[in-house]
Amino acid sequence: MKKILVVFIHGLKGGDSTWVNDEGVSFKELLLSEALINEECEIVEYDYFTQITEFMNGFIAKQTHAFMRKLPLFKRLGRYKKTKKNQRNKSISDLSKGLESTIRARYKEAESVILIGHSMGGLVAKRLILEQIETAKTINVTGYLSIAVPHKGSLESLFLQFSSNEHLKELMPLNKQTLELDEKWEQYKSRLPKSTYLIALDDEVVKPHTAKPNNISNENIFSLDKEDHTSISKPEDSNALSYIVVRDFLLDQIQSKKNSVEKSNVRFQNLSQLDKEVFVIKLLVSDVEKSLVDSSKSAFLNAEIMCRINRSEQEELSSLYDRVKFIYSQNFYKYKKESKDSSDLVYDIHKEIKESDDSSLKTSLSDISFLEKIGMIHQLADSIDDNVVWNENTNLDKVREVYES
Repeated sequence: MKKILVVFIHGLKGGDSTWVNDEGVSFKELLLSEALINEECEIVEYDYFTQITEFMNGFIAKQTHAFMRKLPLFKRLGRYKKTKKNQRNKSISDLSKGLESTIRARYKEAESVILIGHSMGGLVAKRLILEQIETAKTINVTGYLSIAVPHKGSLESLFLQFSSNEHLKELMPLNKQTLELDEKWEQYKSRLPKSTYLIALDDEVVKPHTAKPNNISNENIFSLDKEDHTSISKPEDSNALSYIVVRDFLLDQIQSKKNSVEKSNVRFQNLSQLDKEVFVIKLLVSDVEKSLVDSSKSAFLNAEIMCRINRSEQEELSSLYDRVKFIYSQNFYKYKKESKDSSDLVYDIHKEIKESDDSSLKTSLSDISFLEKIGMIHQLADSIDDNVVWNENTNLDKVREVYES
C-alpha cells in the first residue's frame, strides 16, 4: 500500500456519484492522472448510509413488502432480501468514529492521511480531527480539504427543520453541535493539520459565509465562481479550479513528506554529533561564547537539511552562498578595523544575515529561513582553511590537531 492515504467523504444524501462529473469521470480518476499523485497516494472513498427517509429499511417496510408479494399482481416482484442490513442515519460523531475505525483497520500501513469532505462529509472529517487532538492519536491526519462544508449550519436544514433525520438536526444553523465543532476548531487552531477551504459562490445550500470556520486566514480559502453545491465536487476536467486546488494541495503534501524523509536521512541527527566538526573547532579555538557556538551548531544542522532538500537547485544555492559569504567578508573587515572579539564577529554576522533574510538574501528555495542562511556561513567554515575563520590569527594547525585527535 502507498504511504499517503487520501479519503473522500461525501455529504448528506451523497454517495459515489458525489464525485463523478457528467462525463462519468470521478474526482479520483482525474487526480490519479497526475503521475506523482498516482505514484504516492492511495485514494479511497468512505461511503456511509445517509437518506432523508429510512422507511424502506424499517420493520414496517419489510412486513408490507412480504404481504404484497402474496398478491397476484406483485408475485413477479423479486424476493425482499431478508439478509439486508437495517441501516439508520447516524450522528456526525458516530460517523467520525466509523471513519477512524475504517482507516485504522483497513489502511494501517498509511503513514499519513488526507481527508477531503464535501458538505456534511467535511463535518465528519472535522470531528475526527478534533477527536484525534482531544484523545489518543490513532491515525496521522496531515491534511484537510473542506469542500462546500456547512461550518455554521446549512440553509437547506432550515427548510427541513421538522424532519426527524439525525443529520439535518445537526446541520441546522446555530445548532449546538455544529457550533461546538466550530468553537473547538478555533480553540485548537495551532494544532490542526494543514487545511484548505473551497467555497462555491453560487451554492444554493451552503451559503458562502457559512462555508468557512471562524478566524481562518484568507490564504487558505478559495472562493470558486460559477460553482454550486453539487458542481464543486465534480470537476469537469483538469482545468477546473476545484481540481487544481485539490491537486496542488496533494502535491504539497507529497513534497512535505519527501522533505521529512530527507531530514531523517541527514548525516547529523543531533547537535552533540557536531562537536568534532571543523566549523565547531574553529569557533572554540577562537573563544567564541558557548551560546553562540550552540546557535551556530543548530543553524548548521538546519542548513544541512535544507541543502539535501534543494540539492537539485545548485545554481540558486551557489548564488545564496556567495551572498552569505559577502556579508561575512564585509563584517570580517570591520572586525579587524574595530578590534572586536570573535564573539562580536559571530553575533554581528548572524544578526545581519537575519536582517537581510527578505532583502539581499531573498531566495526562491524551499524550506529556508534566516536560520538556514546563518548555517550556510558555518558550512563554508567547515574545512581546514582560512576561507571562513573567526579570528585573524586562527591557528589552522591547532584546528587540524583537534580535528584528528
